[in-house]
Amino acid sequence: MKAILAATALLAGCALLQPPPKPAAPAFSAAAAANAVVIGKSTKADVLAALGEAVVVDFPSGYEVWVYRERRQEKSAAPAPELVLLFEPSGLLAKTRVR
Repeated sequence: MKAILAATALLAGCALLQPPPKPAAPAFSAAAAANAVVIGKSTKADVLAALGEAVVVDFPSGYEVWVYRERRQEKSAAPAPELVLLFEPSGLLAKTRVR
């Protein structure tokens, strides 16, 4: 019985030492994601909450471009669709494009 308790304690200790798993990138279609944001109304915080982390390109002018690439289940030679968002220096969404 003591051996079982010791083994259980050791296993529980190992579980505590494991780093937390990284959250999976959200699975979405680029077109559906574009419908989740509103030009002139959505802020960076709104988009981050709705779509998660993006690839961000900052410009010296204060504008930012955020890119979300659609994940595909099957291998394809064609590039995956992307949702590209342009933010004004004020932080409001200025334009969207699915490419």
